[in-house]
Amino acid sequence: MRAGLLSLAGLLWLAALPWIVWLLPSPSSYAADTSLTPQTTPLQNHPSQYLAMHAADPVHWLDWSKAVLHLAQQQQKPILISSGYFACHWCHVMQQENYQDQAAAELVNQAFIAVKLDRELHPDLDNYLLEFARQTTGRAGWPQHVVLTPQGLPFAAFGYLSNAAFKDRLTQLTRLWQTQRPLIQELAAQAINTRQAAIASSVNRSDFKTHLYAALHAHADTLSGGLSQGSSKFPQTPLLLALIQQTDLGDLDEWLQLTLEQMQNEHLQDHVHGGFFRYTVDPQWQIPHFEKMLYDNAQLARLYFLGAQRWHRADFLATAERTLTYLESHLFDPQNGLFQSSESALDAQGREGGAYLWSLPALKSALPTELFNAFNAHNRLQSTSPFELGWLPRPTQNHWDTIRQRLSKSPQAIPHDNKLIPGWNGLLLSSYVTAYSVTDKNHYLQSAERLSARLLTLFERQQVPRALDAQGQPIGWAQLDDFAYVLQGLHDLQQIAPEAPRRTAIARIKQRLQNDFRNEHGWQSNRDFLLLGQQRQLALADTATPSPTAILEVLQPSSNLLLPPDWHQNPLAYASYLQTPPP
Repeated sequence: MRAGLLSLAGLLWLAALPWIVWLLPSPSSYAADTSLTPQTTPLQNHPSQYLAMHAADPVHWLDWSKAVLHLAQQQQKPILISSGYFACHWCHVMQQENYQDQAAAELVNQAFIAVKLDRELHPDLDNYLLEFARQTTGRAGWPQHVVLTPQGLPFAAFGYLSNAAFKDRLTQLTRLWQTQRPLIQELAAQAINTRQAAIASSVNRSDFKTHLYAALHAHADTLSGGLSQGSSKFPQTPLLLALIQQTDLGDLDEWLQLTLEQMQNEHLQDHVHGGFFRYTVDPQWQIPHFEKMLYDNAQLARLYFLGAQRWHRADFLATAERTLTYLESHLFDPQNGLFQSSESALDAQGREGGAYLWSLPALKSALPTELFNAFNAHNRLQSTSPFELGWLPRPTQNHWDTIRQRLSKSPQAIPHDNKLIPGWNGLLLSSYVTAYSVTDKNHYLQSAERLSARLLTLFERQQVPRALDAQGQPIGWAQLDDFAYVLQGLHDLQQIAPEAPRRTAIARIKQRLQNDFRNEHGWQSNRDFLLLGQQRQLALADTATPSPTAILEVLQPSSNLLLPPDWHQNPLAYASYLQTPPP
C-alpha cells in the first residue's frame, strides 16, 4: 500500500478495517442545493476564506453537503475530499502546484467529484478522515486527501504531493476505480460491518497516571524538551497542561520545565510580535512553519501562567503576558467581540514566513548601525541565512525592545483567517481566568468577563454557530468541542467570580450538551453525523486541543476514568483526563 493508494491486496486488507460509512445530511447552514453540478462555483464568496480562495481554481470544487453524494451517485464517480485550512503553508503550496495546474485539474474533473473542506468548520469529519489516513497509510496531515465511493465509503488517502506525483496518483486511482469498482464497493461495504460498538473501560486514575508517566519517560526528549516522535516538534499543549497540574512528576518536572524553556527561547515563539507558531519541522525548535493558531496560543498562554506560578519564573510570566498581548493586538475583532482563528504562514506576496524573516539588506535598512551590530551579535549574520528569505530574529542582550519595535510588522500586514470560532474563544476564556488567578491583575478579569458575556449571547441562541464570519453571520452549527471548551471557560470564571445568571446559563448549556450530544451509547462529536462510521464514543483522544469528553469528565471528577480499551497503547493521547479545573 504505497503512499496511500490501495492495490487489490490493499483492498482485501481494507475489508478488516472499521472505516467505511454511509453519508447522511450535513447540518451546515451553507448546505448546497441538490441540483448542484460540478460546473457551478459554490465556493465563490464563501464565508470561509480557505474555501473562497479556491473558487478560481480550474478544479470544479464543491462545498461539502448531501448534494455531493447525490451528484456522485448520479455520475458514478468517486469523491475526492481535500481538507485543509487558510493558515496552512502546504495547503497553499498544494494549490499553487496542483489545483491551479490545468492538466491536474482536468484529471480531477474527469474522474472525481471534488470537494474542498475547511477542516476548521467540519472538525468531526476532518478528524474522521485523518484517522482513516493514519490507519491506511501510517500518516496524516494537511492538506489531507481522502477518496470515497459514491456512497461515501473511503478507500484511499494521501497528503501533499508534487505535481508529477499528484497526477500519477490520480491516474492510478482512476484506473483502479474503472477496473476494480465492484470489488472496491463490496469490500468497502463489508468493512462498515466490522465497526465495533462504542465501548470504554473504567480505569483507575492512579493506574492511568502510572502508564502515562512510563510512556513519557520513553518518549521525552531530555536534550531539547518536548517528545521524541519524528523530526517535527509540536507543543503537545494538552499534555503539558495536564502535567503541569500534577504534584508528583518526580524527574519529569525537570523535563517539563526544560520544554517550556525551549519553546519560549527558541523559534517556536515569535520573538518580535509575540505568540507561538504551530510547530517546527526540526526537533530543536529552530525551523517553524509560520502559521499561528488561536487555539495554540490560548492554551500556551495558560500553560506559561501556570509555569510561572509553579516554578516562580518571571520569564514564563513575561511569555504568558506577551502571548495574550499578541492575541489582543493581532487576532481580536472588536466589531464582533471575539478573536479570529489564525494568521497565515504566507505573507501577502505568498512567501512562507515573509512577515517574519529578514534579509541582510532589509536589516541594514531597518536598523541603525548600533542596533544592527547588537542584532548581529546574537543572530550570526555572517553565516549563511537559515531560511531562503533570511533570518528569523531572536532577542539580543542589548537594545532588544527598540530592535523589536523596528522589526515589528503591522497586524494588518499579515494575512489572517477572519473566522471567529466560539469554541476556540472558550479556550482563551480559561486562559484569561488563569491569568487573573496567577497575577491578580484586574484587567484580565475584565477581559474574561467581556469574553464570557459575548460567548453566552451565542450559546443561548436556539442554533449555536460553529463560527461567525467577519460580518458576524453564522457558519455551520456548534459541535461537541465548542460546547465543551466554552463550558469549561465559563465554569473556570464562575469559580473565581461567581454570578447567579452565569450559574444558570452554565446549567442550561450542560443540559443542551446532554440533549444534543449524549445518549446511553456515549458522546457524539456532532449532533448530526455526516458519516455513519463516526460512531458515538465515551472517550475521545486529545488532538492539538484537549479532548472534549475529558473536559466534561474533569468537570465531574471521579476516582475512575472512562477510556477506550486500547488506551494503554498510547496513554499520552488521553492526558487531558488528568487535568483539573482552576480553583
